[in-house]
Amino acid sequence: MEVTKAYPRVYQFGPVFKSLLLAGALALIVMGVTGAIQSYTHMHGVVAQFGGILLSLIPIAAALFGTPMVWRCKLSLYEDRLEYNGLVIDAVIRKSDIIDSLMPAPQYGMFQIFLTLAGHPFKRLHLAVLGHMDDAIERWVNGLPHAEPVKVRI
Repeated sequence: MEVTKAYPRVYQFGPVFKSLLLAGALALIVMGVTGAIQSYTHMHGVVAQFGGILLSLIPIAAALFGTPMVWRCKLSLYEDRLEYNGLVIDAVIRKSDIIDSLMPAPQYGMFQIFLTLAGHPFKRLHLAVLGHMDDAIERWVNGLPHAEPVKVRI
């Protein structure tokens, strides 16, 4: 008996990872503010103070720009396409545009999908998802043309 396929399936970071991400961002902001205060109060000269404050803005910027970038990462699986929101790229990949695919065995709490595409600005795409693969994504990838599941022995 086939299990009913419920689409879309969304793969994204869980609440534990997102909580740790927010805690890390808060720690970076506190570290940056503390560094700016220390630079202002303990460094002598305007140039030294300015340089110290400028360097203290790096962890603040990393927290304010990096956290939302990582937060929005997700893979949405539909019956006819994948929608991928990554750190650098956003892509909608139709099943009909995929020429070849490869899905190595999942390891270390993540799974990967390598796709060769036609009609896209990028010819090859490597999708890495932190989390466990379920039957829905495995069936979807195995149904692609030339899908070659590979078993890795550890």
